[in-house]
Amino acid sequence: MRYRELFKRFEPYTWEPSTEQIAAQFGLKPGDILRLDLNTSPTRPTSALKSLAKRLPEIEVNLYPDTSYTSLREAIAEYTGHEFEGIIPTNGADEAIDIVSRIFLEKGSIAVASVPTYSYFRIASELQGSFFRGVPRLEGFGDDVEGILSNLDSDAGVVWLCSPNNPTGNVTPAQVVEKVCSETEACVVVDEAYYEYSGATAMPLLSRFDNLVIVRTLSKAFGLAAARIGYILASEETVKLINKARPPNSLGTINIKLAMHALKNRSYMRKSVETIISERERVRGELERLEVGKVYPSQANFLLIRIREDLRAEEVHEMLLREGIVLRNLSQNPLTRNCLRATIGLRGHNNRLLRSLGRLLRVLRG
Repeated sequence: MRYRELFKRFEPYTWEPSTEQIAAQFGLKPGDILRLDLNTSPTRPTSALKSLAKRLPEIEVNLYPDTSYTSLREAIAEYTGHEFEGIIPTNGADEAIDIVSRIFLEKGSIAVASVPTYSYFRIASELQGSFFRGVPRLEGFGDDVEGILSNLDSDAGVVWLCSPNNPTGNVTPAQVVEKVCSETEACVVVDEAYYEYSGATAMPLLSRFDNLVIVRTLSKAFGLAAARIGYILASEETVKLINKARPPNSLGTINIKLAMHALKNRSYMRKSVETIISERERVRGELERLEVGKVYPSQANFLLIRIREDLRAEEVHEMLLREGIVLRNLSQNPLTRNCLRATIGLRGHNNRLLRSLGRLLRVLRG
């Protein structure tokens, strides 16, 4: 069987094991597993689900949805304040990343990103046959602007920026985005998946730069990870270009209606965000009190923890797994050496993590 030469050396996305797999591995029940590794919301949009349930018999699932997604674009425009013609709904943020890659990258072109960051930027870039250049972040994980710019030549197709960044939690300042946009003809993509937790956005720059694209999602703060709703914000001209590579029916009607309800009834999202931000700061303080290691400031719904030098992150991760608590182990990457990432859950979830960590640290320290 023939296949692309690329896949003989391609490093794929690292899939997270299912809750059922983790439970079986450690002799636990699935209900005992606490997932603090996925950066999703701990709350569901119950009102939206109940409203949709009442209308399910009326939904014409036998027909394709409106391929222009007009109603959803109107709801996104009302929420963001961005122009209707500058919006493209997508099947999660990952499809947005894929579509942008198809338009702006080709074989032999260059994609540049601050690293560590979301690994799918590299994957989407390399799938187009382009070369991915990771520019290491500065101390404290700020973007190395000069390093990014020095990697941009005539073959550069995309610059990937993530704000707040996954897994470090810090924001890319608007002036950094502005500088990069003004000094390259490449497409500058700012992934704002965690925007609702930070309130910081590059959106005001869209009126000045046609080469700026913002990607967002309803998977995080809105609690709709399973519905797979994302969207692109760009100038009208850039959207016309990107639409040339957009699949006609990648969003389902049921998911569209769920997303529209969530966008128009946002009080639950705002309440959830307030709770998570409050818990994030509380948990950070408690982790510092436990002297677990360095806990980096975050403007997202997670914390990056560099485990103290006399302990191994892999061992802490494994011991927590045996208690049914799942964090993201990032220690294999030299840039996040000895690091774990913890999603912020509800107070009870976080207290369970803190209690377990406290016990484990006492054991590990002897």
